[in-house]
Amino acid sequence: MIRPACPDDADGIGAMHATAWAETYPGLVPEGLLAEMTDIPRRRSVWARYLSTPRLPGGTFLAELDGEVAGFITVCPAQSPKLGTTGEVKELYLLRRAQRRRIGTMLLSAGLATLREHGMSSAGAWVACGNKAAELFYEATGARPGPIRIESFEGFPVQQIGWIWDDLSGWP
Repeated sequence: MIRPACPDDADGIGAMHATAWAETYPGLVPEGLLAEMTDIPRRRSVWARYLSTPRLPGGTFLAELDGEVAGFITVCPAQSPKLGTTGEVKELYLLRRAQRRRIGTMLLSAGLATLREHGMSSAGAWVACGNKAAELFYEATGARPGPIRIESFEGFPVQQIGWIWDDLSGWP
């Protein structure tokens, strides 16, 4: 089930976000960053702040599977001029058990539709270089590879590639 997130979802999203990092990023990001991002109490606190003051009202959706948060997406107006888009997928995470079940596509559809509803016509997302599953997913959804950057997360450098949807009009 896909639904808009609310402040009461902070604990579930925070725990799921930490677990998704633990499943996805070993070997792709510095160990210190992985430790920061897999700290469940810290992730819950971050999500409590995010959901109480969203970047875009209605811009976070979550997916539930067997009664638990199994994925989420957060969208907002473009934060990175380097993407050259009007909107941005800030985060899209799924637990491994939720992958290859069309849940990511449903979350992406909800997020991109929200961007369109707020007047945005294009979107981009940043992916850690080497995250092949995410790159293949975005490519399958019609995104094209874009610029490469090095971004600081919690003080750690991470090389990322942008993925661009030039025209959101074809999304539901």
